[in-house]
Amino acid sequence: MSTTDRTTGRTTALREHLPLVLVGLPGAGKTTVARLLARELRTVSVDLDAEIRRRARMSVPAIFEAEGEEGFRDRETSALRSLLTGAATTAGVISLGGGAVLRPANRDMLAGHTVVHLSVTPATAAARVGDGCGRPLMAGPQAPAPQDAGDLAVRSRMEQLAAERSDLYAQVATLTVVADDLTPEAVAEEVLRRLERPAPAREPAAPPAPAADPDGLVTVSVGGARPYDVVIGRGLESCVTEAVAAAPGHGAGGVAIVHADALDERARALEAALTAAGARVTRVTVPGGEAAKCTAVLDRVWRALGAFRMGRDGCVVALGGGATTDLAGFAAATWLRGVSVVQVPTTLLAMVDAAVGGKTGIDTAAGKNLVGAFHPPAAVVCDLETLSTLGDEDLRAGLGEVVKCGLIADPAILDLMLASPPADLLSPHCAVLAELVARSVAVKADVVSEDLTEAGSREILNYGHTYAHAIETVTGYVWRHGEAVAVGCVFAAEVAHRSGRIDADLLLTHRRALAAAGLPVSFPEGVGRYEELAEVMLSDKKVRSGRIRMVLLNGLAQPVWGVEPREAVLREAHAAVTSDGTPKP
Repeated sequence: MSTTDRTTGRTTALREHLPLVLVGLPGAGKTTVARLLARELRTVSVDLDAEIRRRARMSVPAIFEAEGEEGFRDRETSALRSLLTGAATTAGVISLGGGAVLRPANRDMLAGHTVVHLSVTPATAAARVGDGCGRPLMAGPQAPAPQDAGDLAVRSRMEQLAAERSDLYAQVATLTVVADDLTPEAVAEEVLRRLERPAPAREPAAPPAPAADPDGLVTVSVGGARPYDVVIGRGLESCVTEAVAAAPGHGAGGVAIVHADALDERARALEAALTAAGARVTRVTVPGGEAAKCTAVLDRVWRALGAFRMGRDGCVVALGGGATTDLAGFAAATWLRGVSVVQVPTTLLAMVDAAVGGKTGIDTAAGKNLVGAFHPPAAVVCDLETLSTLGDEDLRAGLGEVVKCGLIADPAILDLMLASPPADLLSPHCAVLAELVARSVAVKADVVSEDLTEAGSREILNYGHTYAHAIETVTGYVWRHGEAVAVGCVFAAEVAHRSGRIDADLLLTHRRALAAAGLPVSFPEGVGRYEELAEVMLSDKKVRSGRIRMVLLNGLAQPVWGVEPREAVLREAHAAVTSDGTPKP
């Protein structure tokens, strides 16, 4: 199904919620979000206050002055009735004034309709309405002269309105979206996502684990415009040869094995197998770890491909950890504007994250992964036997991404982590680790199938990464990626908790699950000051208009993206995850 077809299908399905009504405090963003929703749903948005002005041919302040609040409320009820029940109405998305819920008659009319409460704190609402000009109910007894006094008066009045109306908003709402730190675009997308997939009334059920075939292989399919399979099992040398033969071009233009220097013996064995199958093969050795992801090494790979005369029907085989799969994938994406790549991850981190999803790239002085391309592989082969060559620290680091998948999508991962002995989590031959890999790959495959290029929901895979990438950068990549992600997830949980999105129990679950894997849950203050980390976070790929944007949770397995936390909340979260301990590289 094409992107256009999916969009049309989504729009058609969501139109059953029309007319859609938005409620909330003044300054919640109802009018702007209503326009964005109407555009997506191909309908018309109507601001109730604007409709009242149109009918009365008077401004709202003029109506209040001439008829008082009761006169305005009478007009408000009449206009709402016409929009909701009038035979000739064309309104698809209606934004109500903040006080429309005060009248029982209005609340009765909203019954049976889809009503979205855009929830913001009084402080946020007051900051957005400014001095309250043009909003009669925001005016105090007299306009204070000093600016600070005026701000305090608006804040105080907004707190009073919130106390009067919050229970009424909750009473009429079909769903509530916390909108304090979200852009209007992110709020609109969150509304559509929640309408499309309503949040469960109780803790979400975990999806079943991917099933193994009679040979013990687990195959997870990644959909989208260029679908491919991720094969998980043991002793999969022949699967790599088969994957190259099945790739576009079948490797006829040559096969280049790009591998970390520590994997020379395995690369030679793979070279012999591919040669025996009739392929023309070369090997390109690159440094291990993050040192490979730079322009100098990339240029070396390009020069090797050129000397090898790889054609467009050639294939790159990436053998190694996440840094190798990122680098080799980017080389394949850019050589002759794109040749096939088969990813053969050899670390836990690469299996559950880097090798799946088609993200490729290198690092620059400005930050991690800022140069790259989306280039889906022809196949991914995860041979669990290769994990036996890793030390406990590398395996433990890979569990950081595994826990992340449990937090954003699959709670069974967390149950397995908390119920299993620590030794089982670090045993390459243990069935628990095999299931954790399969479940994590399934989470990523599900997200990537819907959004390859991170235009929307794929951002949830970056949970914890905003702060994690900053940790990696300020420490010169001494911290392993998975360890940084662990602290980054705790940081994101602290932000969500302090923003009223998650409770203390879910915050504690973050720390318990990560600690069960032996991962760090704090970052030493002396290693990186908040100002230094914030500067790096401002270079994050999710930043828009110079504002830090994050992926947060509204509950377990209920991620939301595009959140713009307040500076004070970010500082508080940083303080909560810093300690005087020694870094854990």
